[in-house]
Amino acid sequence: MDQAAGGGFGFVQQAPNSDFVPIDKRVPAPNLAGPTVAGPDLDLAGFRGRIVVVNFWASWCAPCRAETPGLVTMAADNPQVAFVGVNEKDNLSAAKAFIRDNGVTYPSIVDRIGTLAARWPVPPGLPSTFVLDGKGQLAARFTGGVLADELMPVLTRLAAQA
Repeated sequence: MDQAAGGGFGFVQQAPNSDFVPIDKRVPAPNLAGPTVAGPDLDLAGFRGRIVVVNFWASWCAPCRAETPGLVTMAADNPQVAFVGVNEKDNLSAAKAFIRDNGVTYPSIVDRIGTLAARWPVPPGLPSTFVLDGKGQLAARFTGGVLADELMPVLTRLAAQA
């Protein structure tokens, strides 16, 4: 099974750069835990029972910079949804500055060399965003920058399925 390319995860393309997994095809998200950019450790398993948006990003990534304001707004407007970043292959001081300068309030796990991302069906290049259902299963994936009007229907759909 070629999980690095998304095979075996049940993704069905919905629109360019957007995939959704039918309920009966969902699989648990890969483990994701480690120190955050701010310091304390975080384990994605602690969010079970909630819809979770997981965004893989880096401070040097232009599409990441473009999508971040929308993600920050969505996180503030949807407190019932957990947002978690994964800062991939980045300089820690640059990541901290990016978080501060963009007003990012949700935590970001540090993935200094990409070993965490390698467990996920992350395509080459950043950003990638995943949405997990309340059972911690992969429900949707966005490759490239994601906009609020693309992400919000997925969150609404998952909330209705809960």
